[in-house]
Amino acid sequence: MSMSIYECSETGVINIKPSHSLAQFSVVKNYNILYHQELPRFKKNPLKIYGLPFHKTPKKVYLGLDRMGLEPLAKKAKLSKEDKIIAQQLESFEIEADSLMFSEQDAKKYRSLFREADDYELIWSRIVGSDESIPKGYSFIGYDVTCPPSYNGAFSIICDCMFICKWHCCDREGTLFSDDFKKLNQNGLFNDAETAYDYMKKYLNADWTERGEFGIFEIYI
Repeated sequence: MSMSIYECSETGVINIKPSHSLAQFSVVKNYNILYHQELPRFKKNPLKIYGLPFHKTPKKVYLGLDRMGLEPLAKKAKLSKEDKIIAQQLESFEIEADSLMFSEQDAKKYRSLFREADDYELIWSRIVGSDESIPKGYSFIGYDVTCPPSYNGAFSIICDCMFICKWHCCDREGTLFSDDFKKLNQNGLFNDAETAYDYMKKYLNADWTERGEFGIFEIYI
């Protein structure tokens, strides 16, 4: 596959646009922590389908880009001395947060400024077809289908449909994507780009799903 972004503004119509390399680090939340934070919300209206939060522990984990990245320190009327220092550091970093994600050292520095930094981890991604060099020590774990990523990850049509829904959820019967869910590996991602592409086409063919620009991204941890 060549480097491409797939644009869909109406059901089932996919336009292909050439893309640049789109390789970078992102800071995302540890999935087990994210799962247990979301569990109470899903228990109010439980859907025992796919990998949606219902059990005490995840039925299957998702280790892609859509894992609620770092958020700026909340602006409060009264900040402690320590909080003020952190806020000042973040202010200077946030303007260039995306550009910091091309360097592992800079990405780690940005993450370290947050109080709950240990709840987050660095992942590296590149769009399918890119020849960007894989960072030393990082291993491939699968393919995600997402919007182009930023410093805090990206919206994934795998996660939002089959793991932690934040926008459109999924079919309530849990049957439309059951075969696709079975094809996900132990990281909640697809093992090959062709299967990821087939899932994307199927997803975009449903009239209730998200519209926008998506790419197939290799994920490394």
